[in-house]
Amino acid sequence: MDAIEALTTRRSCRSFKQEQIKNEELQTILACGLNAPSGKNKQSSKIVVVQNQEEIKELSKLNAIIFGKDVDPFYGAPTVCFIFVPKDESNGIKDGSLVIGAMQTGAYALNIGSCWINRCKEMFELEKGQQYLQKWHLEDYVGVGCCILGYVEKALPEKKILENRIIQGGE
Repeated sequence: MDAIEALTTRRSCRSFKQEQIKNEELQTILACGLNAPSGKNKQSSKIVVVQNQEEIKELSKLNAIIFGKDVDPFYGAPTVCFIFVPKDESNGIKDGSLVIGAMQTGAYALNIGSCWINRCKEMFELEKGQQYLQKWHLEDYVGVGCCILGYVEKALPEKKILENRIIQGGE
């Protein structure tokens, strides 16, 4: 799949097979994220990969607390990646966002489903979230987003209509 096709046809996935993605695929997706552009080429984003299902369940509960709903915000994905940036990095949120976007496009090119899950910053501000940051030695970092990954179980959503979203300026 070429880059243009991946960028124009990628859709978020919210239904995953329980089969874990292959390590080679994960490493390729992570490389896509870590090679995303960053302000002043600082490349300061960090990615924490969690594939332990008990740990994912615990982290999902933290996200659900912030979400305010008793659901699994990670949709049963077998791999959850948390993207962090230094708290004092002025371009951090933008840089971390590019990491997630690049990971999602890379995953799609490999026929792996992905979805950006919000509330990462807030879940790691909770007491239990702070314990995870200490465990991962990321006390001076802030969460940007969660990127869930796995093999697609159900068909992905249809492409949205793009009309009326582009405004021609300068004329």
